[in-house]
Amino acid sequence: MARLVRTRELLRHGWDNLKPALRRENVARFVIALVLAFGLWAWVEASNDPEVQRTISNIPVIPQDLPDDLVIVSDLPTVTVRIQGAQSRVQALESGAIQATVDLHDVEAPGIYTRRVRIRLPSRLRTLEVIPPDVTIQVDRRVERSGVPVVVVLPTDLPPNVHVLSTRADPSTVVIRGPERRVEAVARVTAPVEVSGRNESFQDTVSLVPVDSNGIVVPGIVIEPSTATVAVDLRVRGQVRRVIPTVVGADRLAPGYELAGPPTVFPTDEVVVEGPESALAAIPYLTTTPIDVSGWSEPRILWDVPLDTSRLPAGVTVDPKTVNVSVQIRRTEETRTLQGIPVTALNIRPGTVVELSPATVELEISGSSAVLQQLQPSDILVFVDLENADAGIYQLPVRVTLPAGVQYQRVVPEIVQVTVRTPATPVPTATP
Repeated sequence: MARLVRTRELLRHGWDNLKPALRRENVARFVIALVLAFGLWAWVEASNDPEVQRTISNIPVIPQDLPDDLVIVSDLPTVTVRIQGAQSRVQALESGAIQATVDLHDVEAPGIYTRRVRIRLPSRLRTLEVIPPDVTIQVDRRVERSGVPVVVVLPTDLPPNVHVLSTRADPSTVVIRGPERRVEAVARVTAPVEVSGRNESFQDTVSLVPVDSNGIVVPGIVIEPSTATVAVDLRVRGQVRRVIPTVVGADRLAPGYELAGPPTVFPTDEVVVEGPESALAAIPYLTTTPIDVSGWSEPRILWDVPLDTSRLPAGVTVDPKTVNVSVQIRRTEETRTLQGIPVTALNIRPGTVVELSPATVELEISGSSAVLQQLQPSDILVFVDLENADAGIYQLPVRVTLPAGVQYQRVVPEIVQVTVRTPATPVPTATP
């Protein structure tokens, strides 16, 4: 108690000593000194570390406080932020130190919402502008669906000697989670299996893929479990050999026609041959029975063309024994070079005369033999367009007009010199 009384007496004594110093004029002097000191400090800071602005792009927008039963299904845009602050702080700022957020705590149902972007910066930096200031977000309800079937998907390019007898996926059904509309769009979950290089039954663990009824991948879906063990029971028989069509009479096609390329086998040019290993090793490829194209003038598709098995070793069989063959025919093309083709000047300005250098060109054209044989010089127009040019010297491109069925290849030269001049008016002679 005595200590408390003594402390109180000391405080009272100190206050009595301080009161004279706290007169009004002293307080005013103190405030003025404080303001001047702060102003001096601010001036020094501004001189040594001036205020600058900076624009930073591609700042990702982060959603906050969205209820757990909802999920964002739209792509969140990025924003551009213009900031201001001391030069040293602005220059040292990294884009990762800027946080752009949108508050979604009040979102309670699926829909489309527009929200203001909020920017959080390190201390002593200010936000001047946010572009765009608002973002639009689409929200859907997060749902779960069980019992979605797992379907094994085999490659479409299986070799013809590989036969898949059966497939089995474990598990056969899965649970999927995600936005309600996307979950509803999932028709099945596929398990793609790679068979290439396999020659016996196998098991493999594959990643599962959610797809819609058209087989298009549905994004944003979580699958549980995300993988499945697929068992494939397959049988490999014989070996694969290519089939090369045999064509005869290509030199006797209709006049003016030729093969557009080697005949092709479709949908695949591979067949399966079976037999003793030593016999199969002696068969590099197979051929069809001869296809006579004599007199043909148009493309044709030949169905079920027999394979030539007459020279196969004993004990060797072929499957299938026929193939489909496409034979493409086109008109024979030839190229001609025409010399001394005159160049015509079009759209000459009235009252002027024109000189061309050179006045003729070399023209290379192509087309079928029949069309080129009927081509007349009057069918070809090689010209330069003066477009009513005034007197002067011009370098103009050569243009070519050809009849149907004739293709332009090149012209030499491609540029000609055109001199346009106005003829001098004759001076009348005095009559004696």
